[in-house]
Amino acid sequence: MITSQPIARLFLFVLLVSQAACIGTTPPSQFYLLEPISTSSTDQAFSELNKPKFSLVPIRVPDYLDRAQIVTASGKNTYQIDELHRWAEDLDDNMTRVMLQNLNVMVPADVVISNTRRAKGSEFRVAVTVLEFHIDPAGQAVLSAQWQVSKGDETILSQQNNYRLPASNDDVQAQVQA
Repeated sequence: MITSQPIARLFLFVLLVSQAACIGTTPPSQFYLLEPISTSSTDQAFSELNKPKFSLVPIRVPDYLDRAQIVTASGKNTYQIDELHRWAEDLDDNMTRVMLQNLNVMVPADVVISNTRRAKGSEFRVAVTVLEFHIDPAGQAVLSAQWQVSKGDETILSQQNNYRLPASNDDVQAQVQA
């Protein structure tokens, strides 16, 4: 015959374990977006007439960045994935949108996304592949990218650029802005 005392102890144990699980709470996630340059930061005014049309191929990011969490380098060949600080949209989509807006402000051309109807008849095609994009252990924002401009099947310009800017090691908002 089963006595009520072991059942009561089991019930009390389950109750205590479930209460202990509720004691600690995880802080809410924070979400970030890259932002385009402000139009007031450029004073260039371009005539709408005779502007060449560029089509921007959606930007490609490496697999280690193809996630919601913000990635930082913690050492040589090691990275940390921050579960509480996340991109508000896919990073490649955010980068493509920002690049489109920046090019339309900075370049005397009509820049459109290559997979849209407006891209038909574009004179030039711009493709960007991000190679690195993170905060390094020294607190530097790192961006390394390959890009090319093509006209038809001919590559007119192809380069790789590397950028480093000071950023914070502990302030994610400052890291995103850098």
